Amino acid sequence: MKKTKTTFWVIWIMVSILSFLFFLLGIKFILESQITIQNVIAYIIVSLIFGAVSSSLYLLKLKIACIALIAGLIVGFCEMYRMFFNDLNGWGDLVGLMSLFTWMVIGLCSGVIGQFGYFLYKKISLHKEI
Repeated sequence: MKKTKTTFWVIWIMVSILSFLFFLLGIKFILESQITIQNVIAYIIVSLIFGAVSSSLYLLKLKIACIALIAGLIVGFCEMYRMFFNDLNGWGDLVGLMSLFTWMVIGLCSGVIGQFGYFLYKKISLHKEI
């Protein structure tokens, strides 16, 4: 149980810190936008939410969903940066953030579906053994 709690906090802290840094680096250096205190607060809140959701999935023993969510976040940040570089006539920042959240939702949904499939597989294979 202690290892699970430790891993829970490690996942939460790492996902939160990395998400915050990816937001900050993307907005500040790639878009070259001014960052205000309100922006920093928003980045911190969203990063903490990402960390809380991913670590909660791990704590609930939904490891497939947790891994899929983290993979979705990684792909989402890559897509966000790609949209920032393309610029899209001034819409690159909004489209980049939308793609981040879209890939995060795709990762979460695919992880939950995968976790449910794994649950059904275990249930059917256990039922066949009896």
